[in-house]
Amino acid sequence: MIDDQVMNQILPVPDRDELASSLQEELQDEGFSITNFSPGGIFYTLMMIAIQIRIDLVTLFRNVLNNMFVSHAEGDWLELKAADFSKKRKQPVKTRGNVTLKRAAAGEAIRIAKGDIFKTEADIMGEELRFVVLENVTMPADALAYRVPVEAEKVGSAYNVPPGQIRRSLTHIEGIDEIMNEADWISREGSDLEDIESLRARTLNSWSELSTLPIAAKYKSVCEAIPGVLFVQVDDLHPRGQGTVDIIVTGTAGAPSDGLLAEVQAAADKIKGPDDNVLAKPSNTVTQDIALTIWIPSDAADSDDEVKAKATAILTDLMQIKKGRNLNELNHADIIFEIRKDISISKNVKVTTPTEDVVLGNNEVIVLGTVDVTVIRG
Repeated sequence: MIDDQVMNQILPVPDRDELASSLQEELQDEGFSITNFSPGGIFYTLMMIAIQIRIDLVTLFRNVLNNMFVSHAEGDWLELKAADFSKKRKQPVKTRGNVTLKRAAAGEAIRIAKGDIFKTEADIMGEELRFVVLENVTMPADALAYRVPVEAEKVGSAYNVPPGQIRRSLTHIEGIDEIMNEADWISREGSDLEDIESLRARTLNSWSELSTLPIAAKYKSVCEAIPGVLFVQVDDLHPRGQGTVDIIVTGTAGAPSDGLLAEVQAAADKIKGPDDNVLAKPSNTVTQDIALTIWIPSDAADSDDEVKAKATAILTDLMQIKKGRNLNELNHADIIFEIRKDISISKNVKVTTPTEDVVLGNNEVIVLGTVDVTVIRG
């Protein structure tokens, strides 16, 4: 928003009573035939309506003025202004990947039909994430493991689930012992509708794209426009020797998939200088296990398992890859705050793993590993 002090100098909102008094004085000086300006009178009421219309118009003009500038525009106004810079809001995308089916011994060929659904376990709110099989496939008779292409039921980064979360099928698959999504299961990251501040930052950075030869800001602006890219860091200080530039990519799922990395590389190659050696590389993901102890009253109605499940859900949300989170930091204070805030019966919380706050390098991203919750009553 434009500062109120500046706005009041440009378009001040008149005071209703002062304006009414000023109008009365002007009318009296001009010898206006109506002399009854008492509240409740017909003319007074009409005059106050006109004054309110003027105030409303000034308020409207202030709002329009505020939204004429990219730095201050809000919501749909910013999208309209961004279009003037050839920038569009990144639309949400569905996650795509592969779910792995496993069995202990070879047997018959197994057919998986297009439209079959795999899903995660229901969380404490009873919600589950579903993934739809994209095509008819057949697991060979001699195969012990087979990857099935799937797509998220809905758009959003919430479907970029960690490995080992997709473990069930809505239809029974005879002969399969285990269903899981492995470490490299994502082939295309799902993403949410771009937040308005991200669009603003990309739009304001548009001027960097006018440079004849690419600069770090230009690489950043072009590469961050790709759906699935959360943000980009550009190391243009010759990281691999003279003339080299590294583009470090963090996707909405953390480390970018090979497909997303290829898109970033292609976009960077289109604008690179004639002597530049550009390499798109993933940010380093570091898996961090978390163990904590929660003290609750001895007579608490919630079971220990319910408290553990809720704490796990809280930590999963806290560690989600998203804008606004310091992806390379994990602080005990943040964990304790979230647990105490959302588990009202908790009397005390102690984090035992990690033993201290974790702060990594700027090109590293902390992702959630195993969660171990101990509940003590008393």
